[in-house]
Amino acid sequence: MIDPRENELLSLLKKDDQSAIKIIFEKYHATLCILAFRLVKNRDVSKDIVQDVFTKFWNNRKSIEITTSLSAYLKRSVINTSLNQLEKDNRYSKIELERLTHHPLASASDQDHSFNEISAHLERAINNLPVRTRAIFLLIRREEMSYKEVSESMNISLKAVEKEMMKALKLLREMMRNFLPVMLILPLL
Repeated sequence: MIDPRENELLSLLKKDDQSAIKIIFEKYHATLCILAFRLVKNRDVSKDIVQDVFTKFWNNRKSIEITTSLSAYLKRSVINTSLNQLEKDNRYSKIELERLTHHPLASASDQDHSFNEISAHLERAINNLPVRTRAIFLLIRREEMSYKEVSESMNISLKAVEKEMMKALKLLREMMRNFLPVMLILPLL
């Protein structure tokens, strides 16, 4: 349920009170930029995403209905905008991703694979995941968010998060299968 103080801010916002948007901006801006950065991995783009969210929030202030909390609403908006940005970027870089992922690789038994090569291939594999799957994988594995936190911040069921994570791991195993023997040997070196 929405906090009474947030309810008051939203009422002021609907009455075109610019001080309300300033208070909301100051309270949530940094957190939202961090969240966007976790997903898009670019500071400038993450700041643009948050700015877009606040601009839309202001422009739609009279019609916005928030049933959870202001924080959850803004986080969900940033996640959606970030995912849209990733999909847009993915369309433009698809040719480059195709070139990178279909590059002939040396055989797995070749002992010349360096850690950097394996890391680069893993990054390409992660970037080839479907956008929503990649976002969930990165939030859980790199940002160390719990499944529940991801579920709440993305406004999807816990089961959906589990399913997407299983999908990510299955796809990554398939894309990394040529490197598996090398990856098993590396910790021994």
